[in-house]
Amino acid sequence: MTDGRGPIRVLIVDDDARVRSAMRTFLLAHPEFEVVGEAGSAELAVRLAEATSPCVAIVDVLMPTERDGLSLLKVFAQQHGIPVVAMSLNNACADSAIAAGAYTFLAKDGYSDLLVSALLAAHRAPSGGSSPE
Repeated sequence: MTDGRGPIRVLIVDDDARVRSAMRTFLLAHPEFEVVGEAGSAELAVRLAEATSPCVAIVDVLMPTERDGLSLLKVFAQQHGIPVVAMSLNNACADSAIAAGAYTFLAKDGYSDLLVSALLAAHRAPSGGSSPE
């Protein structure tokens, strides 16, 4: 279920290496996705986005601070046109994430059931568009 040009290229951004590894493993089980990079910081994420041109990104809003995650969401949405599925253990930052440019927000503790559909929807969304929710 891709756009006809191959798998959907995903960039994973989370400061916890275990979370990045779990997401990569999860996405490997879905042939419609290709993980093109993993970053543990906003700075590395921007460099990887420029180098790999992901179709969509998964971004931890609280990495290592909410300010860092929200700033990265703005850069991805406004400067790079990359739709972002924002995630966090703290659901209180969902509205801030959407306001910063995330397509949608998922709670980390229950993402597996929703991540595939969120990534597919974000990939199909017009650039810079947010979720209709």
